Amino acid sequence: MNEEAKLINISKKGFFSVVIILTGLIIAAGILTYVIPAGTFQRDGNLIISGTFEFSTSSGGYPIWRWLLAPIEVLGSDDGLSIIMISLFLLILGGTFTLMEKTGGIHVILKRLINRFKNRKYVLLRIVVLAFMLFGAFFGIFEESVALMPIMIILSLSLGWDTLIGIGMTVLAAGFGFASGITNPFTVGIASEIAGINILSGVGYRLIIFILMYILLSSFLVHHAKKIEKDPTKSLTYEDDQKKARSFDVNGTIAFKNETTIFRAYVTMFIVFLFFVVGISVLDLLTPISLPTIPFMALTFLIGGLTAGYLVTKDFRFTLKKFGTGMLSVAPAVLLIMMAASIKFIIVQGNVMDTILYYLANALMGQTPIVGILLIYALVLFVEFFIGSGSAKAYLIIPLLIPLVALVGYSSELAILAFIFGDGYTNMLYPTNGVLLIGLSMAGINYGKWFKWTWVLQLITLFMTIVFLIVGFWIGY
Repeated sequence: MNEEAKLINISKKGFFSVVIILTGLIIAAGILTYVIPAGTFQRDGNLIISGTFEFSTSSGGYPIWRWLLAPIEVLGSDDGLSIIMISLFLLILGGTFTLMEKTGGIHVILKRLINRFKNRKYVLLRIVVLAFMLFGAFFGIFEESVALMPIMIILSLSLGWDTLIGIGMTVLAAGFGFASGITNPFTVGIASEIAGINILSGVGYRLIIFILMYILLSSFLVHHAKKIEKDPTKSLTYEDDQKKARSFDVNGTIAFKNETTIFRAYVTMFIVFLFFVVGISVLDLLTPISLPTIPFMALTFLIGGLTAGYLVTKDFRFTLKKFGTGMLSVAPAVLLIMMAASIKFIIVQGNVMDTILYYLANALMGQTPIVGILLIYALVLFVEFFIGSGSAKAYLIIPLLIPLVALVGYSSELAILAFIFGDGYTNMLYPTNGVLLIGLSMAGINYGKWFKWTWVLQLITLFMTIVFLIVGFWIGY
């Protein structure tokens, strides 16, 4: 392996293209605070109290000079701790995977995986997609998928595919599973609790939707993989992939020869990681206890990565040096996360988010049931652009919707289905989503290429979800 090659690196072109997009969105958010009148709902904790909206008597408008400071000020907001945790997790991931690359961990793991599935490549692809979708649908695992993305990218390249397939097998698959929401505790769970219904109510229809969306995504990825195998130059990431492929040869030599130690050390780290992630997710699903997963994941990779690196190298100084190099390589992505979070911050600080919700909730009144459910879908799609967190949107939107659904003529289950559709699938489309920015930055792909690759899939997904909602109403879901 080329010692200078970097598995995880933020490309300058990709970084600046996202900065330009986010800067435009920050300006647009600031302008909205001058165009839309300020107003607020009364709240009971996190929950909006329906019917309590009042317009503000203040002149409104978030000061222009504070638009520029928003990426810094957001760290002192309610979302600040979450942003800091995600940023630390990203830095630790960069350090861990760079260390894995330099010590041969990725090489050894993928060599064994490829040898086992070399004649069943597409079976492997479909299995990986199914696994990540199941984790997302049942346990709400989405951010965590980024942790395994670098290995899947190298696996994809080693099998003759491209970087996009690697992201598709992990982050995109987890996003699709999260949006299908069979028992996702962060969307279906919270929304069902607020609505006063059981989380398993309507689960049969959601299972059917999950199967159909799995067929769609896995077929999309297999089709793309076969196209790239026939003509690699058709890949949007062809040139960058050639550089990555030259830096990694599954049959090449590695600096540290103790392959058994390398394999056991890093596989143990991933097993512990999955144990914590699944364990905490099950706890969220089955009990009222809610534990944050990101700090546990960050700690697992910090301790596990450094321990595994030392066991392989027997040189703690070398281990720390490579870990630090990896952290620095992804540091620019922290700014992107802060900028993306500041868009919501400006809207909320300008007191126009509640006004937007008030207008959209009023628009539901007097509509036919099908138009009403599609308006709910549109409402969530709109709010999702500013608030990526599914649980935060549930507390914000569901209390407004539940009193309206009986009047419009459909069930709470159908309203929740519209909510999880609007919250989930756009996680892999909107440039304001922190996880998408992290994934693209780590993979060295600019947002333009990502949009070009996925826009058809997103249109098909939008059409299918609209059909699911209409059919759901017709069958009395």
